[in-house]
Amino acid sequence: MKLLISIPHGGSAGNVLRSGIVARVLDAHAQATAVIVSPLSRDEAFVREFRGDRVSFEDLPPHRPAGLEARLLALAQAAYLDSAITESVRIRRQEAAANGTIRWIRAKRLIASALAPSLARRSTRYDLSDRLVSHAFADALFDRHQPSLYVSSSPGLIFAEVPLLRTAARRRVRSMAIDPSWDNFTNKLLPVRRVNRLVVWNELMRDQAVAFHGYGRDEVRVAGTPQWDLYFQPGVTDTREAFFRRIGADPSRRLVTLTTTPRELYSHHDHVLRVMIDAMQRGLWPAAQVLVRLHPRDHVDGYDAFQRTPGVIVEKPFRPTVKTGDGLAVDVTAQNQRHLADTMRHSDVVVNVASTIAIEAAIFDTPVVNVSFDGETASPFEQSARRYYRFIHYQNITRHGAVRVAESPAQLVDLISGYLADRSLDRDGRRRVVAEQCQFMDGRSGERVAQYVVDELADVTGIAPRCVESLVSSR
Repeated sequence: MKLLISIPHGGSAGNVLRSGIVARVLDAHAQATAVIVSPLSRDEAFVREFRGDRVSFEDLPPHRPAGLEARLLALAQAAYLDSAITESVRIRRQEAAANGTIRWIRAKRLIASALAPSLARRSTRYDLSDRLVSHAFADALFDRHQPSLYVSSSPGLIFAEVPLLRTAARRRVRSMAIDPSWDNFTNKLLPVRRVNRLVVWNELMRDQAVAFHGYGRDEVRVAGTPQWDLYFQPGVTDTREAFFRRIGADPSRRLVTLTTTPRELYSHHDHVLRVMIDAMQRGLWPAAQVLVRLHPRDHVDGYDAFQRTPGVIVEKPFRPTVKTGDGLAVDVTAQNQRHLADTMRHSDVVVNVASTIAIEAAIFDTPVVNVSFDGETASPFEQSARRYYRFIHYQNITRHGAVRVAESPAQLVDLISGYLADRSLDRDGRRRVVAEQCQFMDGRSGERVAQYVVDELADVTGIAPRCVESLVSSR
């Protein structure tokens, strides 16, 4: 029996692979072998970390839909976007229209409904393209390895994985997707693909997969958040003194951390940082300092002007690696994840724009202030930070009162001041968010994911796994 698992970039390496999935599957199935398909197979350190007697590696080339595939995808996308499926999708459609990236949505939907109605149905959106489009690379890969089960790191939203998902569908190879993100089902410009088994964080995501993407409840498994398992394990974080020494911070001062997002999603972090520096320099936050933690897709050179500002630390704490098909060139290692755990635990306040970081901060009971304003002048709504707070996935944070949202620079300063004065504010809201989003807080979500893969492999091959403790039921 052979497991094929795709890891399209360093983010999925951190979210999926470093949960220990491959090692646990091989331990449970003595006859099993695993093939890791990833552009990081060209990175010696990555291969060294995951190599084993029953593990092999294949490259994963970039992929961009073209020709017939692109045309069919455009029709399926238009049918999805024009279905008013969620408020989030409606906003993303407005955004795409304003940017000129998607056009003639209504006309394309009518064409799809008239000529290929399967493209407009939730359960069959990709069936036609799967029948008509093939990929030589993926066919050769499946010929070489004859996988029993294919596991992807997203349900078709990372283009590099699409040829593998399509080839699995064409060849009737059982497929699973381990969804790494809380917003994939409600606010993406593309509808997710159907796979035989979908693994998600929580019941909210399962309900969304069923309601919006045609899944049956019995096709979706709930595992928790494997990439955050270490957050729930005792002794994982360093001391405050050791962490501050590592980042070059002053242990006598409090720490306000700004975590950024990719510049194409929010281009005004320099403005936010200037507001924060001004507040710090005017003594509005006594004995404070600012850490700027860059997103993996943000660029350090955009913050050159702040590198020598007293009381400001700028870092992008990821290991550089090969550039992948979607442009990401960093690997999210276990060490990176521990560093983020230290950052969340030892920050006094965390500032960001509607980020998953809000959940991670909540795990450590660290207050969060969200930014809902733009640069010196306000942007149109469909291009403004304001739109993010109407997205369904983030309203599951704000409705619990877990964060405070700053609609102006002055309010940002005041809200941070309030949390610096009393970090217990909104503690109950943070606890509710952690319980709802993470669902399991035992640090064993990675084991659940692996168990689902073990069970799926046993079901497809008819070979029972070794007898090990199971954390999951059959549903």
